[in-house]
Amino acid sequence: MLRSLVCLLLGVALIPGAAWPQSAGNFSEAAQSPDRYTYAGAHPRRDCRSMRTIASGDMTITAADEVPATADAPGFCRVTGMIAPEVQFEVDLPGDWNRRFYMFGNGGYAGESLDAPQRRAVSLAAMRSGFLTAQTNTGHDAQREPLGSFAAGSLAKTIDYAFRAVHVTVLAAKRLAAAYYGREVAFSYWDACSTGGRQGLMSAQRFPDDFDGILAGAPVRDFVDTMINYVWNAKALDGVGLTIAKIKAVAAATYARCDAKDGIKDGLIQDPRACDFDPGRDIAQCPAGQDGDACLTSPQAQALGKIYAGITLEDGTKLFFGWPKGAEVVGSSFDGSGRELSGWAFWIIDPDGKPSRQTQYMTTFMQNLAFGHADPGFDWHKFDFTKDPPRMTPIRQLLNADDPDLTAFRRHGGKLIMYHGWADTALTPFMSVDYYERAVAANGPGTPDFFRLFMIPGMAHCRGGVATDRFDGMSAIVNWVENGLAPDSIKAWRAEDGKVTRTRPLCPYPQVAAYSGSGSTDAAANFACKAPN
Repeated sequence: MLRSLVCLLLGVALIPGAAWPQSAGNFSEAAQSPDRYTYAGAHPRRDCRSMRTIASGDMTITAADEVPATADAPGFCRVTGMIAPEVQFEVDLPGDWNRRFYMFGNGGYAGESLDAPQRRAVSLAAMRSGFLTAQTNTGHDAQREPLGSFAAGSLAKTIDYAFRAVHVTVLAAKRLAAAYYGREVAFSYWDACSTGGRQGLMSAQRFPDDFDGILAGAPVRDFVDTMINYVWNAKALDGVGLTIAKIKAVAAATYARCDAKDGIKDGLIQDPRACDFDPGRDIAQCPAGQDGDACLTSPQAQALGKIYAGITLEDGTKLFFGWPKGAEVVGSSFDGSGRELSGWAFWIIDPDGKPSRQTQYMTTFMQNLAFGHADPGFDWHKFDFTKDPPRMTPIRQLLNADDPDLTAFRRHGGKLIMYHGWADTALTPFMSVDYYERAVAANGPGTPDFFRLFMIPGMAHCRGGVATDRFDGMSAIVNWVENGLAPDSIKAWRAEDGKVTRTRPLCPYPQVAAYSGSGSTDAAANFACKAPN
């Protein structure tokens, strides 16, 4: 079953410019759970079609249809509806229910079709383990309003995208579950990456009673400064001629310098903060007046230095984090093509010479969300890093999931697992490390009792790269919530051409996977989670 799901995930193309909202591997450890959470002991108490009669002041059920079981999926009642003003949602109620609620999030600027094949695959995978599932488009349709255009002139849609749509869908799903089964939801779980990771953090911060367990991957928790950072990168690269071919040479030089700094040369940079690669020193400089794929000109080396350093004003003030060294490496991608791509491809530099995803995302943000009014003529070349960021305070208050005080979520009994790839070029991993460290400061030394961060060497945005990027975070969060089994490590693996080629433990930050000194470096048994040197 798991292998068929993984193959499906690998074969489906991503929404252009958006991140896949879940990690690969969820539910693969369900059979080993001490709680047998896949046991489904609850059954419907009413006919599926009768669910159409359920309504409230702002919620309308548009359809309720029985979906018969197949060889690969359980039978379920599919309920779709609308919550004013335009929040579309879907709740899938399996015939055999384990009394657990699973909601999965969105990627990019959301607005996805609820029928998108990859979203159907995620829902079916959860229902096979007995969960009822829910999803939302966050209040707009990306086909009609692509990227951030939905927000132009609509504060309601902006708020729905920021946080409201997830919350009202949770309330609707729990109400529908009680009506259909005659029993309340026993445990509620969130699972998503990227925008979905931000949605998970936002739920813990604003609506701490919505979920008992949250699995939040690569969260864009500081949305606004991430967009400003994209402007910084675009300006750094403007006109210097950096290409993906050159970035491959940068990757080779980076790994030659930093791969073995953790004691083993295994094709992974364990922590890019320990990498002292200097593009002006460690890669060949092009002869004066010449250029080539194997060398850097002085402007190109300076551009790389600016991107690694992050937003820094002329007086030396640091405004936001830079990007990780080591993400330039060529690794697996999940764009549906089966290609091996540099981690910089598309996100920072488009191989076809088009605007990068970072540029597309920040342009639509600045045009539609940043300043409280539409600005279709926004020109990032004219962006002022001193004057323009303060103008974005109102949108920060809506979009940023930046509050480190999780007291209410902790009091609720909630558990939070956050993960981020160290080679992410969509959302800088330093942003997640910073949030976790601030959360520890705000919530005290007992923070790991309810919140743990797992940093994944070599993983790109949400998955891919050269990492052991597949793991069952859902079983880890369920076992933590329901059995008190805090994850001291999570088993992860890398698959190539359908075969597992490496296993490693993922470790709770700040611990790292330390090699024992003997045996294969591709076997998790030869590693243990320890404090870093």
